[in-house]
Amino acid sequence: MADVFIAGTGVAGSYLGARLTLSGVDVEGVDSQDVTKYHSACAWATSIEGMRERLRTLDVDIDEYVMREANGVYVDLGGTLHYVPTRHLATFDKPALIRRLIGKFRVKYPVRIRGMPDASSRLVIDATGVHRIVLGPADPGTDFMLPAYQLRVRYRNPPMEDFYVKPFPRYSGYLWYFPLGGGEFFVGAGDLHHMHLEYLSEFLERHAPDDVLYREGRPIRISPPGVLRPLARRPRTVAVGEAAGVVLPILGEGILPSMESAEILARRILQDGPEALDVRRYEEELKRKFSAFTAAYRFVRRKQSGTCRATDLSCIADAFRLALFFASSGGRKLTGLAPKLEHVRLAVSPF
Repeated sequence: MADVFIAGTGVAGSYLGARLTLSGVDVEGVDSQDVTKYHSACAWATSIEGMRERLRTLDVDIDEYVMREANGVYVDLGGTLHYVPTRHLATFDKPALIRRLIGKFRVKYPVRIRGMPDASSRLVIDATGVHRIVLGPADPGTDFMLPAYQLRVRYRNPPMEDFYVKPFPRYSGYLWYFPLGGGEFFVGAGDLHHMHLEYLSEFLERHAPDDVLYREGRPIRISPPGVLRPLARRPRTVAVGEAAGVVLPILGEGILPSMESAEILARRILQDGPEALDVRRYEEELKRKFSAFTAAYRFVRRKQSGTCRATDLSCIADAFRLALFFASSGGRKLTGLAPKLEHVRLAVSPF
């Protein structure tokens, strides 16, 4: 009988399993994918500075996995192209890193996960991302996801060498183009109004790749811990990572936030013990850590609905909270971006 059972060994589950095991906790994990052939649907871009700090705990060097570090990000605002400075933003070999982490604890794969596992573990962790297979569907009105689709492509003569993002009107979604090195790129899009395939097709018609290596579709959860319910089902099941909603709605970044949520949970488990985890305190710590994500969610949802007005003080307050987040050292470390004042102003304009 393991002390902790982890369903899903993506970036959150693998980090949590390795972290607890190295601290002396008996952990068992399962994953539905064959991890020797593992690939992830996200674009593999995150803050390497933040990852370096987090993985140091596990004696893992993220620089071994970096594929392409950004010089900056081109942000296309419908006719005007802005070059936003970055702070150690890079794509990295996410599957290889996950394989390294799961080598530090017991993991069974491929195992089909169906609801609550038949396990006598003292604590069960749902790290199954958007699926929330163990916890089950979120409460009505608390879960919001964007449909998305992505391709891994190869160019002999890439249209751009650096990172590129195109937000859609009213933040209904965005298109991304992220370099992986060796002429390979992730190109994808997600959109509230299900226009992402059209936007993606337009981009690919203008910039036709020489090869399409693979394609995949999956939604992006943008409901943060301050909105998503439940984060736990008592007495012994809790969510972590994207299953807990730790994705920044305005950017779709969830890699480093997932690791940060796993670190919060690991510290809580080590302090309380797996059998006596204070679930309420864990939830409070998540909400506090990702409070800027809640402000971003409210702001984005108002932008999408067209209800953010100059007289809407709550929307303006959320925009101000976001501006402070992007300007802070913590925000820059979490996102890998170092925007100038005019970029922040454009991103959080309520009008």
